Amino acid sequence: MKKTVLFMLLAGAVSLSACSPSLHPEADERLTKVPAQPHGYEIEVFFAGEWPREEYIKLAALETRGGENVPYAYMIKNLQDKARAYGADAVVIQEKNVVSDVYTTNTWSALTGVAIKYKKYLDTNLLPKSQQVEMYDPTTGAFQPLISLAYWPDGELKAKEELRENAAFIYSNYIGSYTMRYLQERGPGWSHRMQESFVVERELHRDGMLQKRMEYDYDTARRLKQIRIRNVRGASEEINFVYDEAGRLSQRTILRSGKPYIEEVYHYNEAGQAYEVQVYNTNLPEKQPLLRSTYTYYTLEEI
Repeated sequence: MKKTVLFMLLAGAVSLSACSPSLHPEADERLTKVPAQPHGYEIEVFFAGEWPREEYIKLAALETRGGENVPYAYMIKNLQDKARAYGADAVVIQEKNVVSDVYTTNTWSALTGVAIKYKKYLDTNLLPKSQQVEMYDPTTGAFQPLISLAYWPDGELKAKEELRENAAFIYSNYIGSYTMRYLQERGPGWSHRMQESFVVERELHRDGMLQKRMEYDYDTARRLKQIRIRNVRGASEEINFVYDEAGRLSQRTILRSGKPYIEEVYHYNEAGQAYEVQVYNTNLPEKQPLLRSTYTYYTLEEI
């Protein structure tokens, strides 16, 4: 049930009108920031008073709304879709209410639930503990220490040590700006559109003005295939994902304004963890090594 694609975090909110072409303001329903991958598996359903016997964590508090006469089973399916988008294994239905609009006579049904993840299915490959980054020196043909980073289990930065001048800037420009954590940035002004429980478009508005649009494409295995970024100010970008025979992310190529910019190559250990990621500068007549990251990961016992 586990997939070992590094940082594939695209969880988001789904509405009953998810197939509509319109975008919806993003609401953060998460109860924890511990990452879990969206998936296409079946979602177990527990009703009020029922809780699974397996150890679990609560991922998100969910709600779905529809017309007063929308079938109960249809609303449950929408909660399942929302739970799946958060990477959950099950949803615990809480209660169904009839909500009235205080300004009109309109009423609609609201169903709430909790998305849960079984601890035994938590993917430690999504939980980097430390990252050591080195920079390639073309004069010596060797890598030199650049920056050392430590993370909490939820991905928040715990500690940082810069080992050379401009280390943080170099890291941000070639690595930090392309992590999936950054690419799924949340906050005021963001809205999204979803299809079949997957984000297909996101927009950022500030003061009513469009700042950024992001479009997401998926392959036939429902894995992220491409992200296209259109910045109102700044260059457009395109991120392409390639997977190996085991379904693991093996390469990402990044273009700026349609031209090659950088390339990432992922290397995995026997546990299926991406222990090393090499970054190449492709904005040169000949591709050249640029950065190298090595990772350690949390264990289930540690989190």
